[in-house]
Amino acid sequence: MTSLYFEEYTDDWAFETEAKVVTEEDIQAYVALCGFQTPTFTDMAYVQASNDYAGRMAPGLFVLSMAEGLVLQAGLTRRRGIFLMELNPKFKQPVYAGESIRNRVRLHSKRLTRKSDRGVVVTSHEVVNDRDELVISYISTRMIRTREFVEMGN
Repeated sequence: MTSLYFEEYTDDWAFETEAKVVTEEDIQAYVALCGFQTPTFTDMAYVQASNDYAGRMAPGLFVLSMAEGLVLQAGLTRRRGIFLMELNPKFKQPVYAGESIRNRVRLHSKRLTRKSDRGVVVTSHEVVNDRDELVISYISTRMIRTREFVEMGN
């Protein structure tokens, strides 16, 4: 996928990312890095003794970060995105180690800013697992370059 200028986000625009597996090692690294030191994420004996969990659960913020990473890896905002302005996630159900996620993205709205070289693009996201179940829905708001943007040095 090539990155999009503001003008290329049309009313019917939609994109689905590749799938990515959520691994146990990735969850452990995230939990350690961000300090998510709670038995839900660190103690498999606690998890296995509970009827509430189907395995090692990934923190929702980690899954959201992975979902955003899938958008970046697809190149949707490469050299066009100026900055991420807002995310409004709703966590629908847990994701467990070994499951994969995909991010379905579609245009929600867009508007130009006072500067003609940039606009605000709002996209709707549905993060689904390998069973095609919705795990996170969110709206993202990004400032995106228009075709009028001139690169430094050009």
